[in-house]
Amino acid sequence: MTKMTKSLSGVAIALMAVLSSAASANHNKIPTDFAPQLQIEALPGAQLDGQILQDSSAPLHTNFPFQVRKSQQLTQNMVNMQLNNTGTTPAERSGCPELALDSAVYTNFSAEGQIQCYSVEITEATKVEGLLVNIPAGVDYNLYLFKLEDDNSFTALDYSNLATATTEQVVHKVEPGIYVLAAESTQGVATEQAIMGWFSHPEFDAQEANDKPALATTMSSSMTLQGNIDNQNDLDFFTYQTGAAQSQVKLNFSASEQFILELWTGTAWVKATNNQLLNVNVNPNSSVTLRARGDQNNLPPTAAQYALTVSNVDAATKLTSMNAWNNENLTNLLEPSLLEAHQEIGMSGKVIDDAGNAIPYAQVSLRVATHTGQTIGSEDLLTDAQGGFSTMVALPDCTGTDSVVRRNRTYRGTPTNPELWWDISYELADYYYFLTNSSGAIVHQFNHTFAHICKEKIVKSCYWQRDYQNGGEEYICNR
Repeated sequence: MTKMTKSLSGVAIALMAVLSSAASANHNKIPTDFAPQLQIEALPGAQLDGQILQDSSAPLHTNFPFQVRKSQQLTQNMVNMQLNNTGTTPAERSGCPELALDSAVYTNFSAEGQIQCYSVEITEATKVEGLLVNIPAGVDYNLYLFKLEDDNSFTALDYSNLATATTEQVVHKVEPGIYVLAAESTQGVATEQAIMGWFSHPEFDAQEANDKPALATTMSSSMTLQGNIDNQNDLDFFTYQTGAAQSQVKLNFSASEQFILELWTGTAWVKATNNQLLNVNVNPNSSVTLRARGDQNNLPPTAAQYALTVSNVDAATKLTSMNAWNNENLTNLLEPSLLEAHQEIGMSGKVIDDAGNAIPYAQVSLRVATHTGQTIGSEDLLTDAQGGFSTMVALPDCTGTDSVVRRNRTYRGTPTNPELWWDISYELADYYYFLTNSSGAIVHQFNHTFAHICKEKIVKSCYWQRDYQNGGEEYICNR
């Protein structure tokens, strides 16, 4: 992971008085036996097909927007209170002094194995980010985030134990309760102080907390997820699991330029192009790692959203919800169930997999052909992010191999609303839907007959007129 610098700037808001302890009597309850954290370098990579990419990095922001106070030693009374562990406040129950969210303290250790911790009671759901920054060179500190349970035990929510890092970060989406941030000196000591604190980010998206590769949101064969960037350090990680025979995934990041999407190539993060369909070459049965973040020079507001869509088009197996229509002003006097079209025919539908899931960016070919097999109209297109498609296919003029005279459905016409007789010439044709895979092979198809109207002409106009002199009615036709 990217190391943080040791500089601090931006002192704006006064910090509440806090207490700190280098060796609290009750800290032996805090578990510190964790496996090494997942390193991004250990994850497989992917390549974008035909794309020129820019190396990109996303260092954590090191500035605290408030004053950072020096830590203070606990009094003997506080130590005794922690030993009794019979109180009701977060500090009394956890053995860790209280430190409000959006606060930080300077801290250091005098011996390996020491633990320093802080507690807080949270009353509303939020995302908590804990940071240990400016870790001196030559030492190794770890950082942990716990929930304090009703029986005063600690449940680990997140940890950061990167070897000799200058920054450790923990993050978790939490419900109301008491939480503890703890730092441990695992190797070496230094007189130089680090900074320990935590933040609250209440405007998180549905995928949080996915700020680390180990916490990445898993994406299925084809899906769309929406998210936001809730703070300057927010990194939204995603892993895409490829299929047994999958060699490519289609990807689209719909977002303003304030958002950045990156792919891990196995050696570096590279920036993808926003609002453009990309082809990512992948290995079968592997994971592709992506992350979304904000542009540090132009951070998006938390209300802004991005949409990340991934798709395995070779998982598409079926066309469904197909519909064909025509909006031209035609008589529609042939068979009621027979669609009529002259210069265009509308065609729409949806592409799904065997489980009924929509497949974005699937390849669909639409064809119109005469009964002799001559193609007279065509469109090739991709489904949208919801797996749907809709378009108009243009049709040429025709000569009319079939002809019929039809009467409209107005009976006993009047001089102002006569009964019309039409001479209709047309040709029977078919419209076709083809679903193809990435190799161009047809996976599924559907076709149906329609009437390609060549000409419609009124040949006579008839109506009934009452004969007031002689009685009765007279049927009058005009040609």
